[in-house]
Amino acid sequence: MILNNFATERAILFLKIQSLLFITLLAVTSLVSAQEWQQQRVDASSNPDAWIKKTSELIEQYDNQRQFEELAMAYALQVEAYRYSGHESKAHAAIDEGLRFAELANSKIAKALLRINQTWYFLQRGQLRQANTSITYAIENAKASGNKDLQIEADILHAQVMQNTGDIAHALQTLEKLNRNAYTAHPRLQVEFHALIGSIYLDVGANDIGLEHIQDALDISREHLGQWDVSVLEYNLATGYQAAGNDEKARQHFETALEISKEIKDDLGVAYALFQMASIDIENESYQQGLERLNQAMPQFKSAGAHPMEAQSRLAMVSAYLGTNELEKALAQLEAASSVINTLADNQLYQTLNERWSEYYQSKENYKAALERYKTSVNYMQKVQEQTQDKQVQEIMVRLEIKEQETTNELLKKENQLQQLELQEQQTSYYLLVWIIISGLLVVIIVSAFLYQQWRARKNFAELALKDDLTNAPNRRAIVRICKKGLEQAREQQRQLALAVVDFDYFKAINDQFGHDVGDRVLQRFAEVAKLSLRDQDNFGRLGGEEWLLVFFDVSKEDAKNIFERITKEMNSKPISGLPEDYRITFSMGFTNAHPEDSFDSLYKRADDVLFEAKDKGRERLVITD
Repeated sequence: MILNNFATERAILFLKIQSLLFITLLAVTSLVSAQEWQQQRVDASSNPDAWIKKTSELIEQYDNQRQFEELAMAYALQVEAYRYSGHESKAHAAIDEGLRFAELANSKIAKALLRINQTWYFLQRGQLRQANTSITYAIENAKASGNKDLQIEADILHAQVMQNTGDIAHALQTLEKLNRNAYTAHPRLQVEFHALIGSIYLDVGANDIGLEHIQDALDISREHLGQWDVSVLEYNLATGYQAAGNDEKARQHFETALEISKEIKDDLGVAYALFQMASIDIENESYQQGLERLNQAMPQFKSAGAHPMEAQSRLAMVSAYLGTNELEKALAQLEAASSVINTLADNQLYQTLNERWSEYYQSKENYKAALERYKTSVNYMQKVQEQTQDKQVQEIMVRLEIKEQETTNELLKKENQLQQLELQEQQTSYYLLVWIIISGLLVVIIVSAFLYQQWRARKNFAELALKDDLTNAPNRRAIVRICKKGLEQAREQQRQLALAVVDFDYFKAINDQFGHDVGDRVLQRFAEVAKLSLRDQDNFGRLGGEEWLLVFFDVSKEDAKNIFERITKEMNSKPISGLPEDYRITFSMGFTNAHPEDSFDSLYKRADDVLFEAKDKGRERLVITD
């Protein structure tokens, strides 16, 4: 009996150990899955067809086993695979199914991922109200999930929605806030951040900065992401060069995007590239080639439900048919474009549509109708201005900047000729001509006012792109650019450039003990002191957090010591609001001179290494290295 009890206890213990191991295994498996789903998304973008097949098998397996959370995640991955392969209708159906199971399992990550993809689906179709609702749900679930990267992704996409709805100022503020407070090392999010902020700067006319951001995104994408992402960034970079007026580079990148899209069988990506290449063809009066490309792209836009792109393609066809004087075909495309655009709340498309109608009526020598349509296009431009506040519709403005005066004058001239022929029969024609001239002048005044506001907006946004929001000092992008240019100048002029990296001592303790507002005032004081303490030829900027970069020309090691001591003294020369009067602010500095072969990265690393040495030796000190 005792033996039997002992055997029973051993059996129970064995079962408990097995259960514990099984539970542990489940926990480990769950952890691995949580760590792997971001990489699986990258894999899905590289090989979408394989992932469509793989997720279909997983969906069937999880459905049979009633594992709703795993089922929702499988649908989330399948949606992305469908999107990467251009199967938009299948992606939409998978989103609906995935959300159903995500709700059953209350899976915050799955719901956030599915809502993010749903937002992209609505954006592509110009359904901006639905996109805004969807991204709101995505943000809520991303925050509830506790996954920082997912929250950043949702915030970036929210900024994308703001850009599409014309709220450029808030979109830019969101991105600047993320850049300041929510750094992530995840390549996909870095790509999305740089791509979007680059697109916004292109919108406001800051082309150099916009192209730089998109090139950064492309470089990261080539190193870490799949071919689909690379094709999208090649396309975005091409549109940037096109906006900057460099058609040659634009065409090169469009052709690269086209080749990659064909290689991965992304039919919708092929259509986008063909459309943009057709636009360049039509601008260069290669109308037949442009029409051939548009006729290849149009079926893909229609089947994917990409209504804004269908409308733009039809408007491009109108330009081509007007160029070949095929007015009946131009009219047919104008009517079809009108039908599509009437379903979209897009004033920019309405503006282009009315401009094309004006060109069509000019070809028909109906100058009165042409002028009316032209005025309507300007009215829609005004609506865009009122709706977007700081945003100017750059692609329209730049085109009108040169063309609007010529167009108005030509219309008035032709209308005047027509009225002269009728003057003998109808005396009231004189009054009509006066009315047309006054209307034309009003158009010129309105457009000129818009162009002036556009110039101011470009200037403001260009300055914002290079300033730290908290301290008004140059930001990371600005000071790194200054240092890189300084290295080139030093080599060319045989001058000595030096770099110093500054980091406050125990800065976290200030934030924790006295509050982040006090920490912000410490950073603002440093910016003030650095500006007063450095020479005109020296530069400084905030790298991020409490870290700063100082760039010097022709400065000795003794000068570096004096600068360190002077800034330390000035930092503590008067109290900072929120800190005790006797509280002493200190920092550590690593200083090094540049070598002829140095890049920015090698120079910064050397300065950062000696900064670390200064911290290691007790802080509040300067360490210098050659």
